[in-house]
Amino acid sequence: MTIRMFTPAALAAMLALAACGGDRGAENAASNMTNAADNAQAAADNAMAAANAANAAAAASGLSRYVGKYPFDKVGGHSWNDDPAVVSAVTAAVGDAKVRQLVLEAEGPSSPIVEKDGRVLSWACEAHNCGPHNWTTMIDAVSGAAEICYVNEEAAPGKTRWFKGGKEEVRTAPCPKAE
Repeated sequence: MTIRMFTPAALAAMLALAACGGDRGAENAASNMTNAADNAQAAADNAMAAANAANAAAAASGLSRYVGKYPFDKVGGHSWNDDPAVVSAVTAAVGDAKVRQLVLEAEGPSSPIVEKDGRVLSWACEAHNCGPHNWTTMIDAVSGAAEICYVNEEAAPGKTRWFKGGKEEVRTAPCPKAE
């Protein structure tokens, strides 16, 4: 709920209009003030959304500093998995808490991070179980949005689970490799 506060000048203008036009003038003045306040709030909301999008894109494009490194390598004080931009992107993409935790916290084998088709890709797997249990994290360098491809052959033979924007889709296509 938005609380609107009218300035003394706005109140004086409303009163002046009311004196000239009776009740209808006051109603119109109040309606105009409400519309102006709504428009100002919408403009502020749009500016905030644009700033958030710009911040996400800047953070995502900053992820290219991990290219050529392993997910556990520290770059600027963070590894890939604990970088705030990666954590935020993965959290927004993956609704399944168990998969999200595995993607962000597992310490199994991995390959060097690559940049491919405008996305930064990281591949990792469960130690001693790489073939049947692995995942690829792909973060768009422009939007900062993540897409996760997750393989668990034991649970779903021949299937991959894809996570994006909090939604999940099951496919038969393999996960892309970070190579």
